Amino acid sequence: MTTPILRRRAARCATALLLSGCGAQDLANTWELDRLRVLAIAAEPAELRPGETTALRSLVYVPTGATFGTGIWIGCLPSAADSFGCGGDSSALESLAELDPATATPEELAAALETAREAGLLGLDPFFPPTWTAPTDALDGLDPRQQAEGISAVINLTVTEGERADGADPDLELVYKRVPVSVSPTPNHNPAIAGWLVDGEPWSESEGPLPVQSGATLSIEPVLSADSLEAYTYENTAGEVEDRVEEPYFTWFTEAGDFDQALSLYPEVAVEWTAPKALDSEALIVAVARDRRGGMAWRTLQVVVQ
Repeated sequence: MTTPILRRRAARCATALLLSGCGAQDLANTWELDRLRVLAIAAEPAELRPGETTALRSLVYVPTGATFGTGIWIGCLPSAADSFGCGGDSSALESLAELDPATATPEELAAALETAREAGLLGLDPFFPPTWTAPTDALDGLDPRQQAEGISAVINLTVTEGERADGADPDLELVYKRVPVSVSPTPNHNPAIAGWLVDGEPWSESEGPLPVQSGATLSIEPVLSADSLEAYTYENTAGEVEDRVEEPYFTWFTEAGDFDQALSLYPEVAVEWTAPKALDSEALIVAVARDRRGGMAWRTLQVVVQ
């Protein structure tokens, strides 16, 4: 559970995010997992009609020795967003962040949450699961073709670490995601990673960490579910309706070892991963699938070097 000090830090970050953007670290340019990182955000459902609600979740990597602090979710339509994301009334977020869930009454928490939601807050991890509802008038003013194409709502997530034993400021990560809102006849759905192939053979996480020899190279392939490759219609700028099929791609991350590539494209989605030299060490491997229409999925694989 976060402390009042961390909640104040989260509130200050929320204030900066709403007013002028928060000074988060740049994302690493490679697959290396060596600090706090938000690797993916998924909305379920992945595409909304006006008036529908989506549940949001994130894949956050917290390095060894650190703890998860707070995740602040904010959302808005693109008309209310700027180059830093969504704006709003920061005082409502500060009031919520200053509350101590251990001592506040349910009525106090509910009232503060409702006020913060009116200011644009969608959720506060780990206390309030984030959701976003597309306004019923989200597509007003658009012609039928534009409504079918839709708009993309903006979702901001600011994540902080828990307090550090050395007294240093917690690490911070700020990311955003776009969620389509449309009346498309073929709305998008999230893909699903059904399993793994390791050197061409199925591997289940239920078998425990995957054993690998020091310095060995493995072919690792995520297996998409049968319904992950969706057919959909698209109207181009000439007004022609095209039938298309999704062509997802994967981004890769790991705590140790080395990839031959940090990104793989369907249908050649396998990558080669070379284990580190250190014996009796464990490493996390993460594959994040993106279907190029806003849908996302992920799966993790734990390996142990013997």
